[in-house]
Amino acid sequence: MFRKSMKRFALAAVATLAVSVSALAQQPIILKVHSFSGPQAPEAVHHMLPLIEKINKESKGRLKMEFYPSMQLGGKVSDLIQQVEDGVVDIVITIPGATPSRFPLLQATELPFVNVGTSAGQTPAVLEWIQKYLMANEFKGLKIIHIHSTDAAVLHTRNKAVKTAADLSGMKIRVPGRFVGEAVKILGGTPVGVALPEVYESLQRGQLDGMTINWAIMTPYKLQEVTKFHMETPLYQNPIMSLMSQASYDKLQADLKKVIDDNIGVAYSTGVAKKIDELTIPAKKAITDAGNTLYSLTPEELAKWRAAVAPVYKLWVAEADKRGLPGQKMFDDFLALTAKYGRK
Repeated sequence: MFRKSMKRFALAAVATLAVSVSALAQQPIILKVHSFSGPQAPEAVHHMLPLIEKINKESKGRLKMEFYPSMQLGGKVSDLIQQVEDGVVDIVITIPGATPSRFPLLQATELPFVNVGTSAGQTPAVLEWIQKYLMANEFKGLKIIHIHSTDAAVLHTRNKAVKTAADLSGMKIRVPGRFVGEAVKILGGTPVGVALPEVYESLQRGQLDGMTINWAIMTPYKLQEVTKFHMETPLYQNPIMSLMSQASYDKLQADLKKVIDDNIGVAYSTGVAKKIDELTIPAKKAITDAGNTLYSLTPEELAKWRAAVAPVYKLWVAEADKRGLPGQKMFDDFLALTAKYGRK
């Protein structure tokens, strides 16, 4: 009797364990996504939120991505890369200038006056250049989920139009990173680093006189309410990056890795970029509907600005050389790629 009871107990235990293991196997894998920008930002609306839905559906619920915009999980924007490397989160959305020491060379892609002018043109050029030069160093330990360049970033100011470099003198201008800041400094302005969620209030309070930022981000953050003059002359474009911990990716089963891989890549990123470009015209309309002024630099003044910022290119080349890389060749290759994809 005792042996029969023990046998029944053992069989029940095995059955319970099997049920537990099966239930555990059915538990979805959660990937935490932490973003510097808000849920209304183009990179959320046209990229991350649809991607989350698609991956959940194609994995049959086994892979779920939890989205935390506006730094909801805490820390500063500059902490995002550290968070993904430490395993606090699995994926981050960030820009190179948020952690310039980690992405000093990637900032070549946001140097002034060397860009295509459209997101759909700039994005494949940037991705091709990254694959050629940066995967082994700046992206070590990271898997690129998606990168798109913004549409054209321009100068937006509160109280006056900047039609010459002299007009910029002494003005406090929000910039996204080091090299745009160096260009603003050369032209006579004072570059200031302000996180995107704080830009509206900084402009409203007069702590900033203007900002360099792309068209598509204006209306989601209502920045046309705190600026009055908008230079249509394109200055630069900066990449918006969705980066996954390679360790988090490597832990996934092969079929779940395939779900991710099937939904990313150059074609996907370029498709998102086209949607970003579609936001430019409505943004300009919202700006003019608000009674604001659009204007451009004259060809003669633009030529002066282009010549003035040339030392910034040398700064970037020197940075690459210092790291043992062929700086001038890398810069020339980037110019060739952006020309290939439409830079005029």
